[in-house]
Amino acid sequence: MSRSSETDQSNLPSPDSLDGEPRQPLMRQKSWHSYHRVTSQICHSYLSALLLLVPIGIVAGILGWADDAVFLLNLAAIVPLVSWMTLSISELSASVTPLIDELFKATLGNAVELTVGVAALARDQVRTAQSALLGSILCYLLLVLGSCFFVSGYNKKKLDFDRTLTGILSSLLMAAAVCLMVPTGLKMFLAPDVFARVDITRVTHGTAIVLFLLLSVFLLFRLRTHTSYFKAIRTGGSTQSPQIAAVRSWRPAIILAASIPSVALCGFFMVSSLSGFAKSTRISQHFISLVIIPLVGNSAKILSIVTVDREDRGASGITAVIINALRIALLVVPCVAFLGWILDVPTVLVFDAFDTVIFLVCVMVTTSMAHRGETNYFEGLMLVGTYLIVVLAFYLRPETPENILFL
Repeated sequence: MSRSSETDQSNLPSPDSLDGEPRQPLMRQKSWHSYHRVTSQICHSYLSALLLLVPIGIVAGILGWADDAVFLLNLAAIVPLVSWMTLSISELSASVTPLIDELFKATLGNAVELTVGVAALARDQVRTAQSALLGSILCYLLLVLGSCFFVSGYNKKKLDFDRTLTGILSSLLMAAAVCLMVPTGLKMFLAPDVFARVDITRVTHGTAIVLFLLLSVFLLFRLRTHTSYFKAIRTGGSTQSPQIAAVRSWRPAIILAASIPSVALCGFFMVSSLSGFAKSTRISQHFISLVIIPLVGNSAKILSIVTVDREDRGASGITAVIINALRIALLVVPCVAFLGWILDVPTVLVFDAFDTVIFLVCVMVTTSMAHRGETNYFEGLMLVGTYLIVVLAFYLRPETPENILFL
């Protein structure tokens, strides 16, 4: 047998691997999945230095330092914590069921959105919780997706991707978006006297239940009935190392156990100092929670998605973006809505008109591109440009009091 044939066979996945990818610790530089290999490289690089800000930010919040310092320290501290949580969840996937793995990625993998949502509701800041969730979805659908298209296709005539899979995922995203906006539609299109007679809280709870059902169907589709669609996702650019024994789960479990309370504390102090930071910088709270927090908090995750999509030549970016948006819409948003129900705070599923229009347009644009099955770098630049325009509009938009939005 020739040397090239031996090399080709050495790269074939082992029979006992999951989805054709060998099981091995994701903390290593050589990883079974290119996304987590890139995340590992980021965590082991300069980003680790930001971990020093975690105790400093928590101490600053406890001692009552200036709001500017508390907010910035805790926001910067969340960045490495989220990256290490993502890496730990991925390594634990070797010792948990696929369902538990997916639920971990949907909840703890979106620690910024979940933490800010819970902390904001605990302080009765409904619009801050809304903005963080909506801002993350907009960031994925416009900035991240556009960046993937640009960096993967700037030297190519076009980029091709799996139209069947992305079409199904984008259709589910559109259905979730419509469900999310039903309570808002009642508020927008009903006369005030008619709207006053509608139990909007029950509509919100019903919407959250439907979203949970859609999540269950999505998990069934992904993990049981149509797993072949997701196995076909390319993981080009990954560096495979020899098959080794099963991962010891204690190391990532310890990292995850330490990261969860740290993220919770940093998120709580960040939200508690948000009002003072907004007044000091003269930036609206809505803009900070909708743009700055999702963009900075998920910066390492965004960088990993774009880098891997460049290595995969545009094959994985749109799928990763839609799946991340679906996890927020189908699980994180309903969880925050039910938490509001428990805490007896106003509904979190009634957005204002401008937020609603921007959100639905972004989802429709993503759905249109997903069903085409091809794109190019110019369309990526258009998405990035659209995000910049949206950011400018939110920045210049006057702050709207919450007592006007939520009746």
